[in-house]
Amino acid sequence: MKPVIDFIMYIVGLGPTVLIPIIMLIFGLCVRVPFTKALRGGLMVGIGFIGLNATVSILTDVMNPAIKNMIQVMHLNLQVIDVGWPSASAIAYGTAVGVSMIPLGIAINVLMLVTKTTSTIDVDIWDFWHFAFSGSLVYALTKDIVLSLFLASVNMIVIMVTADRTAPLSEKYLGLPGISIPHGYAGSFVPVAIVFNWIIDKIPGVNKIHMDAKDFNKRFGSWGEPTLLGFAIGIIIGILAYGFIPGMTIATKLGKIMLMGVTLSAVMIITPKMAALLLQGVVPVSNAIQAFTQKKFSGKRKIYIGMDTAVGIGSPVVLACATLMIPVALLFAFILPGNQFLPTIGLVGFVFMFPLIVSVTHGDFFRSFIIGAINVVIGLWIGTNLAPLITKCARAAHFAIPKGSSLISSIDYGSNPYPWLIVQIAPYKIAAYAIGIILIVGLCWWNRKKIIAEENQMAASAKEK
Repeated sequence: MKPVIDFIMYIVGLGPTVLIPIIMLIFGLCVRVPFTKALRGGLMVGIGFIGLNATVSILTDVMNPAIKNMIQVMHLNLQVIDVGWPSASAIAYGTAVGVSMIPLGIAINVLMLVTKTTSTIDVDIWDFWHFAFSGSLVYALTKDIVLSLFLASVNMIVIMVTADRTAPLSEKYLGLPGISIPHGYAGSFVPVAIVFNWIIDKIPGVNKIHMDAKDFNKRFGSWGEPTLLGFAIGIIIGILAYGFIPGMTIATKLGKIMLMGVTLSAVMIITPKMAALLLQGVVPVSNAIQAFTQKKFSGKRKIYIGMDTAVGIGSPVVLACATLMIPVALLFAFILPGNQFLPTIGLVGFVFMFPLIVSVTHGDFFRSFIIGAINVVIGLWIGTNLAPLITKCARAAHFAIPKGSSLISSIDYGSNPYPWLIVQIAPYKIAAYAIGIILIVGLCWWNRKKIIAEENQMAASAKEK
């Protein structure tokens, strides 16, 4: 058993930058893409991921000192420390449940494809850590590995169905043809986005407010263009971070504020270009899979390539919402009753929260920002509530707790409604199994009906041609 575990951990250790290109190469060869073309496609995906990670790293490098200064200015001193998503993923994969989730997740995806309960081939295997995280929390709470893996699987199936239903929206509003986003973090906000988007539709006056990327340009002229928009957002955050620091000279403040503005401007321009490079690698393999499945199933079925939510962060609306949400989240941490969670490291990860929210709101900045703010409020309370269990899970996974910290959490999946809901039902084992079975059977039946209806529509269109 140990060699199998070691091999799985080796695969996990490769990370998405290496793992996903390899999977793309294998899929390309399976659907008869020439080796050099499939290899080039896989490498372009890897290059795109490296580019996207680089832009996030650039953002992190300038944001983290700014966040620390904003915390100092606001006199925030909260008990629960944010360890960020890299640490959360390490905790998730540091348990028996986490290690088991990769082969189990692959089996679930294959079974769902065969039974037509999903149209997504999830190549984003590394991000199975979100489901492993849910299962690891349940295991820390109950010590029941079967229940833990079951509820982790429920989490995955819900996200897979969500990826299918949001894929057409992602194609249209994020420019991602043939791609779905079965990402645990991004997908978990879709139900909230649907509900609050519907509520906004019912509020007179407010339902008339619309602001997509084109509206930015119309309303703000040149300042709505990504270069100047990023610069303006960076200046605002720079002023909040450095404008009120005592003992710092005006010249130093101006330098840091300008650096923040130029960096944000660069991120707004570079990120879409990196996403475009990634898509250059995905599209040929995606097209080959579509051609293969159409030939195999007489043109009836559309298959999506399931990718990390990073593919959607090139949208200017996503970037603008995510960046502006950072000071808002810190303000909420300060004023929210009952909150003990101080988000820090994971704040830059807001770029991964917004792609599917933006898809649901049809690219609307105003609605996406409001829904994002609601999610942040909920997330701070969840992060506070789950902190003792996450800390217990971290110790069981031999994760090094930061010095001076008694409780840890993560603004990513540690502040997320799905693992929180799963943890709430886990102690009631019979109810947990019953709710889980009803949920996945209902969702799979509903999604299968949708897929078959889409197949019939495709078949009818093919006959007309």
